Parts: sequence; C-alpha cells; structure tokens
Amino acid sequence: MMTPVYNATYLSKAAKSVGNMLHDAVIEFGYKGDEFLHMFIQSGIAEEIESGNPKYIAGKSGIELFSEVMERTVGKQIDADVIETYEKSDVYWIGWALTHYQWYSGRSFKDILETVSFDALRGLYGTLHETDVRKFYEVLDAHFAQTGSKLKIVRKDCGLTQEELSGLSGVSINTIRAYERKSKDINKAQAEIVVRLSGALKCEMMDILG
Repeated sequence: MMTPVYNATYLSKAAKSVGNMLHDAVIEFGYKGDEFLHMFIQSGIAEEIESGNPKYIAGKSGIELFSEVMERTVGKQIDADVIETYEKSDVYWIGWALTHYQWYSGRSFKDILETVSFDALRGLYGTLHETDVRKFYEVLDAHFAQTGSKLKIVRKDCGLTQEELSGLSGVSINTIRAYERKSKDINKAQAEIVVRLSGALKCEMMDILG
C-alpha cells in the first residue's frame, strides 16, 4: 500500500459520491459504464479526486459530480436536485470500490480502468460486494501482477509512454516493449539498462525487477 494522498476520514464520503455519480450516469441517465467512466477521466474530475482536492472528495454529492462531468465534457446542464435515496446498486458498488482502490494503491483511475474494464468490475460484484474491501484490493493487485510487468506499472504510475521512457533512458523502445510483455526477462538485463530505466523512472532498481 502506498501512502494515501488524503486522509482516510475523507474516503467514505469520496467513495459514496463516486458510487452515486456512477449510479446516476448508468441507471438514471442511461450511459454505458465504460463510456461514462471515460468522460469522468477526460473531465479532469478523476484527477481532482486522486489529488485529494477537498472540493471533490468532501464537498460534492454524486449528482453534483455527474452534473459537472457532463458540463465539462459535453457542455450539458443536468438538474442536480435529485435526492439520492435509491438502494445501492452493483453500479454504485463499482464506483465505491474503484475509489477505495485508487486511494489504497495510488494508481490513477485511468490506469486502473485500462487494466480492469467496467464489465469485469461488474462481474466481481456478486462475490465481493459483501466482503471486506481489502479482498477487492487483493483481487485487483493480483490482476495487475498478472497483466503487466513491474516496469509497465511503474512507467504508467509515472505518467510516461513507452516512447517517452525510451527517450529519457536511452533504452530502445523495442527493448522496453519486450520487457513489459515479458518476452524478455528484465532480471537478466545488463545492469546498465536497469540503471538507466530506474533512473528515468526515479525509482529503485528493485521496483522494476521481478
């Protein structure tokens, strides 16, 4: 677990608001889950939550977040007077659980959703929605471990493309791709390459090995 950006006392409110926002978008207004989550990221509001902006983690309801996403992305005004008293849906749980995992892992919403789709998250609802949220953390951590090398995870956490990492490190993009696909074993790489990559990523060498 990384050191969270904001205090755990704000997490419950933030997770509830994102859950309500996603429920409103999908259940009340008919958006596809993956489509709206893309809008959520494109709007910049996801980044506001990631950075712990009090206005967004503690100051807005779900319908207010939904309304602002719509206004920022498509210029559409939404009536924000909806009273959020509906029962919690599987879609609500996805938003709630995503916010918890983002807080716990420090990964961006964008990186999480590039690795685990909305439909895949919805498929976890039946088995995980009544368990401790730490079980959800374990499942997503395992998914990240299986689907990407440590190099890829660290690179994405740094917000770099493969091309940018190649330029910063002097390591060819084909070599980086091979290490990320695990078609080449980075543990057997020349020490100089590992030093260059870790230097460009500003991390320890062990963070990208394994």
